[in-house]
Amino acid sequence: MKLIVLSSKDYGDKEKNYGDCIIIDTGFKAIVYDCGSEEHAREVIKYLKNNQYEKADIILSHNDNDHFAGLKFLIDNNRVNSITTILLLKHIDDILDEINDNRRTRESIKKQIADYFDNIHSLSGNNLNDSLDENWVLDSCLNFVGPSYDYLLEAVSKALKNTESDNIDMETIINAISVQVELIVGNHKVLLTGDASYPAIEGKIREYDAIQLPHHGKYDQAKKIFDENDGREDVIYIISDNTGNSNGGSDELMDDCIGKKVKNTKNGEIIIDNSSFTNSKIGSYGK
Repeated sequence: MKLIVLSSKDYGDKEKNYGDCIIIDTGFKAIVYDCGSEEHAREVIKYLKNNQYEKADIILSHNDNDHFAGLKFLIDNNRVNSITTILLLKHIDDILDEINDNRRTRESIKKQIADYFDNIHSLSGNNLNDSLDENWVLDSCLNFVGPSYDYLLEAVSKALKNTESDNIDMETIINAISVQVELIVGNHKVLLTGDASYPAIEGKIREYDAIQLPHHGKYDQAKKIFDENDGREDVIYIISDNTGNSNGGSDELMDDCIGKKVKNTKNGEIIIDNSSFTNSKIGSYGK
């Protein structure tokens, strides 16, 4: 098992936000966690060809464009085997109960969800699977570990209430409920977080030997994760910051990364495998 966190360092436009894309190679299949641009999608296809994989299974953390935009290119090139994300319409009754408003009907909530997450609904027909389905197993070395169902219902119901903000815990609802993935890499556990809010991952940080810092290394979340991991010097922190001039936030973290194992795609592609946990040096900020 290894992870390849794609970097836009050598792409043409330095100001463009290329978003996230992580290739997970289990040795038997290729899984792609987010694909935020056509440029990333082209790199995925190169990887598939070079490693004798016909198609990839996709995990979509959430439907913001910088995590979603490359999927169409992969689909159009017949490179997608399945797509796993949160399918909210499967949970409509629980969402309706959480909203607890007699003026709202099941059909009106369904329409609102379809409008709010319209690009996910555009993926219908591509073997869509719900990451919240306990019976769905994508790979034995991979588990879907978040968001919790209670947090999801709270966040989504807030977004769908016409009287409330679509933000929660200093993130948009869409970001906050990003699909979290646990990977087993050798004897180590890795957590991929998308753009999750800190409260969505709080309390589980110390279980992992490598953690993707949410939202491209956003300062507030990263600082809280560092604090929760206080005393654990061997943890690897992964920053996927291919955000160009849109300010992903990881530059603000430079001083806080001293004494930690931090890898940032601004310095190039990141590879995480079993050897990374013995070879990575404290204070590193690149590969």
